[in-house]
Amino acid sequence: MITVRTNTVRPGRLPQTNRGQASLGRPQTSQSVTFPAPKQGLVTTADMASQTPGSATVLRNFLPTLAGCKIRGGSRKAGLAADGGAIRSAFKYKFGSNEKLFMATGSAIYNMTAPAAPPATTAAAVSGLTGGDWCAFQHTTAGGSFLVCLNGADTRRIYDGSAWTTTPAITFSDSTTMAQLNYGWLFKNREFFLKNATLDAYYLPVNAIGGAPAVFPLGGVMKKGGSLITGFSWSLESGDGLSDLCVFVSTEGEIAVYAGSDPSSASDFALKGVYQVGKPLGKNAWIRVGGDVLIATSDGLTPMSQVFQRDRQALTQVSVSRPIEDDWRQAANATGSGWTLKPWVEQNLVFVAFPDNSVVSDRTFVLNVLSGRWATISNWRANCFETLQGGLFFGSREGYCWQGDTGGTDDGLTFAATYLSQFTPTGQFGQRTAATMAHMYFRAKTRPKVQLFARADFDRRVPPFDRVTEGDTASPEWDVGLWDVARWDGVSEALRYDFRQNVRASGDMLAVGCVITSGGAVKLDIEVDLATLQVAAGEASA
Repeated sequence: MITVRTNTVRPGRLPQTNRGQASLGRPQTSQSVTFPAPKQGLVTTADMASQTPGSATVLRNFLPTLAGCKIRGGSRKAGLAADGGAIRSAFKYKFGSNEKLFMATGSAIYNMTAPAAPPATTAAAVSGLTGGDWCAFQHTTAGGSFLVCLNGADTRRIYDGSAWTTTPAITFSDSTTMAQLNYGWLFKNREFFLKNATLDAYYLPVNAIGGAPAVFPLGGVMKKGGSLITGFSWSLESGDGLSDLCVFVSTEGEIAVYAGSDPSSASDFALKGVYQVGKPLGKNAWIRVGGDVLIATSDGLTPMSQVFQRDRQALTQVSVSRPIEDDWRQAANATGSGWTLKPWVEQNLVFVAFPDNSVVSDRTFVLNVLSGRWATISNWRANCFETLQGGLFFGSREGYCWQGDTGGTDDGLTFAATYLSQFTPTGQFGQRTAATMAHMYFRAKTRPKVQLFARADFDRRVPPFDRVTEGDTASPEWDVGLWDVARWDGVSEALRYDFRQNVRASGDMLAVGCVITSGGAVKLDIEVDLATLQVAAGEASA
């Protein structure tokens, strides 16, 4: 018997190694994409092809820093105006060790330096007023230091460090009254004033607080008409110096610049030029930063140093608010006036407040003056800001004076801080990719509770997150904790934490973000660091 052996075909096997089954030529389907810490702050003007690494498309309730951003503190009700009206202005008096904080409603001025704790109310320091849009400047003479306040509706008010008064009076040779003066400033120890709805300015003698002013008409200088809205002194040097200039600004965005010291002498007080910017957004919508003045206009936050060198169109290219130009213009178009700017020198921040409206609601712009980076704040609804002894205060509706950036809640309520990175193509343009996992680093004193998420194709929606992070009450703050009492150990030291979470997003461009909900009595100390996304490449977009 003959046996016929047939060869059976067996399936092929991949070679084996001590690391498991080897892969022969399998293409890589997943990669890690890095997103740097948001050192560039909020940027809302970049298009698809010019996204800036290290920028953020959402940066809400974070404060911009040189290293990236840190979560803001909470807020508490510090005082309540007796009339319950909205706080419209805030200003302070400081001379020597005497420092006072004042806030004004439409009918009264209140001393909010040490107010009664709400719900108790604080009595008015000045009552019976008809306007609340005040400007204030301080003038120190041999007779003392005086806070001069004007609102264009009431007689000028002066605070001498202990009491409010309307004297000494300003006596005009024409029909003008003190109640018609809506703005004032100090230039070379001389008080200048602007009159309501006119192109006339007035000035007093050097070091005079009251008396007979002289008129300084600018109707022939401002060719576009309108009226004078604000003015200030400005120097080409840092601070007041030999090149100190007197600047007048109209409602139409014309800026007249004069050099000299005696406005009564045409040869001494000479016009240097008239320049054009966007329409100013308020009489208190400018700020002095270092050796420059920044003016909030409909075109953006314009540096005075650039006004001499560029026309209006070119100024938008060097605007400090250029990174958030879209948001800035949207807010400017919705309001048009009533903006205020206030520096918080201790933190190198500037707060930009504007009237609340239905288009851009519940938002405050925040600028870091050292880096020029931006962020936004919500849940404060601030009308104006002021500082007192290094602390931040703001006025809002219902007559409340709030202390900001303190504690971990907004008057006992939690708030969410949100960061979303720039959108970036994780493959080639037109190739859809899917995010599967996010990895983000933080610097914090206590381990935070974090929700990571991914978004695609400029989708800026923020997921809800209700897990609250509370600060450690045993963690002392520098310059606040008591020497030889406060602990300086791992509890008080900022440590690095990282989180990995599954995420889902699919599109041509991807971004990574986080949400942190702040609560508790202690201000959180959390900074956002770099992040990565694990992405898988897909098919080409249709």
